[in-house]
Amino acid sequence: MWKRFSVFRVFISKTSSNIDLSIESRNTIRILKISHNILLYTSGMRADMLILQEEYKKAVNIWETENQKHISITNGAYLLSSILYSRRFFPYYTFNIITGKDFKGATKSFSFDAIGSFESCSATSSGSGQHFIQPILDGQLQLISQEKKRVKHEILKNLIMVKFLFLKASKRNIEIGDGIQIFVFTKKGILVENSILRCD
Repeated sequence: MWKRFSVFRVFISKTSSNIDLSIESRNTIRILKISHNILLYTSGMRADMLILQEEYKKAVNIWETENQKHISITNGAYLLSSILYSRRFFPYYTFNIITGKDFKGATKSFSFDAIGSFESCSATSSGSGQHFIQPILDGQLQLISQEKKRVKHEILKNLIMVKFLFLKASKRNIEIGDGIQIFVFTKKGILVENSILRCD
């Protein structure tokens, strides 16, 4: 799941990996730094996630070597789309979100389905907590069905809101687990925070 604010973007993922009601691991990493400019979040089938992450990272490295510069987020989106679309008859069962900077320094994010269709979006979620979190994102951040007003977003205030959202969602869906990993993507760099939601 990721969220967009005025000068920063927030990427959040659960740290648990589970099958049905059993937890396999509490330290699973779902957000991967692909290059200097791109973060990739994947949800879905674990085996396909690992293969896709490796294949995408290799493709980005080849692109950067051939072009002698860092890949922009827009080029990275088209590259990921082509990888997913090439497997459309036997797709990777993954749902992906990428965020990063373009050549002008502006941050953008894109959401993908399993066969490579993608769209630029301002706030989205994916995975087991999507049904709980997306309506709140729509109401609080995108102001859907509300009067549009200019809101100044602050990092600390919004991180507290994000943690609260995940805490409430984890109480309603045990698949979300008890820990989250937060990446804050700013113009100056990437900040990482590991947070425990509950200790029961």
